[in-house]
Amino acid sequence: MADRNSSRRSFLKKSSALAGLSILPAPLVRGSEAVTAPPETQRTYAYPNPGRIVIVEHTGAVLGYNNVNEAAVQYMFDQGIMQLAGVYTSPAAALASFFPGLTTSKKIALKPNFLNSIVPTRKELTKAVINRLVQMLGGFPAANITAYERHSFNGVGYTTSYFGHNVNLVLDTSFPNNGHTIYCDGKDRPYSASLYNADYLINMPVLKDHSCSSSLNLTLAFKNHMGTVNPGGSLGIHCNKNAVLDIMASSVMTGKQKLVILDALYAVYNGGPGGNPQATPQKILLSQDPVAIDAQGRILINNLRTANGLSPKNATYIDQAAASPYNLGIADPAQMQIVTMSFPVELALFTASLIDGRVRLDWRTESETNNRGFAIERSESGQSDWKEIGFVDGAGTTTTRREYRFVDGDTALLRQVRALFYRLRQVDHDGSVEYSSPVEVALQLDEASWNIEPNYPNPFVHDTDLPVYLPREAHLHLDVFDLAGQRLETLCSETRPAGMHYIHFNARDLPAGTYIARATAEGTVREVRVVRVK
Repeated sequence: MADRNSSRRSFLKKSSALAGLSILPAPLVRGSEAVTAPPETQRTYAYPNPGRIVIVEHTGAVLGYNNVNEAAVQYMFDQGIMQLAGVYTSPAAALASFFPGLTTSKKIALKPNFLNSIVPTRKELTKAVINRLVQMLGGFPAANITAYERHSFNGVGYTTSYFGHNVNLVLDTSFPNNGHTIYCDGKDRPYSASLYNADYLINMPVLKDHSCSSSLNLTLAFKNHMGTVNPGGSLGIHCNKNAVLDIMASSVMTGKQKLVILDALYAVYNGGPGGNPQATPQKILLSQDPVAIDAQGRILINNLRTANGLSPKNATYIDQAAASPYNLGIADPAQMQIVTMSFPVELALFTASLIDGRVRLDWRTESETNNRGFAIERSESGQSDWKEIGFVDGAGTTTTRREYRFVDGDTALLRQVRALFYRLRQVDHDGSVEYSSPVEVALQLDEASWNIEPNYPNPFVHDTDLPVYLPREAHLHLDVFDLAGQRLETLCSETRPAGMHYIHFNARDLPAGTYIARATAEGTVREVRVVRVK
């Protein structure tokens, strides 16, 4: 493994779990855009743009239990819908592009999911969508927008006063046969009058697992329509896989459903669909392909389950929907066109190094959106005495990796203190700010002995750096072991000069778990434990 000459105490802005809950996995695809392969061209699919999906993550979207940042969710939706549509003039223009033949006389239905009133389709996300719907065509009538659901609107915050627009909120608890039915699993079954009266449909499920049989044990885009078609009585379809497949394949759905938005701000991955939120992926997924949405939802759920020692959910309806005779969409991630977006700035590396009597800061971004730049702040304690010492302009909006550097040349101060702390205050053009985790640089090192310091971050996702300080030239040997004592890899075995050394550990091929980094120098053995998560 290669050594890094400068500090790589990097940090990744990733989703964090609620207090006491699970640590979340890494994003499904690394980078701003990953197009693995074009969708299969030899097959015709029922929904437009098969396999194209946008996954948007914002590290400030969820602020805690039942506490969602409305502005962050609006920003996520705006950026995601423009990326999905390939229309960048405005979010409203991008959204309008999904509704062919749209006029101000048309009607649009939204189907959220309130099955779990604690983890419903978040009102903040629905409001973000409504805000842009009413801006379409220079002013789309709110009266032509209907949100319908068979579970109560009470307690989930759906009110016209909250939305700020007089949209229709319809509680569909019964499904009389008024002449409009969907033929599914051998029967004509009535469906929601709200959908019947609409020209277009936006499907808005929530990231939850379900207690149905292994073939239908997720409650995502497909199962959300158990609240659209008669769910009870002799015509009931509850946990009926064939009915759900037929519904999504019907001319009603293929003709009206123009967009699927999966609410993955919170998640229930075990024992769902009820219960409290168990994780906060802080994501929304957008696609016109319901199969691709549910396939990516399955990945998210199963990553969470695996990380918590649970067996994966099969949800075989997804693969069946992609295969003949349904051919509804694409279930294979290798055939999808996946765009991942991380906001506000995906900071992948931030280091501080003492070089020639000055402190050099280096950082790297994988992507930036609306980024005015970085204020560099310094502290002697790492607590409250932060002082701005410089500013470096950002790149605005870019999906290209960017490298930045700043040198602190306050040599008088550097001679006086043993260590200093630095952090970045990232500033958007709209004034929003986010802080990096601080990094420390030792200025007056203890000459008595060598040391291996804890890696940062810990736990880490893919790779990390192990800092080793040598007060004088010495032979350094560094191995990684598993908890059973088996040596997995030698990271370093050579003579190194005096100074700080950052030994890189790439764990991408290792399973999640705890490992021991054991270093030997000057006849002394020291070790630290590192934890990899997925």
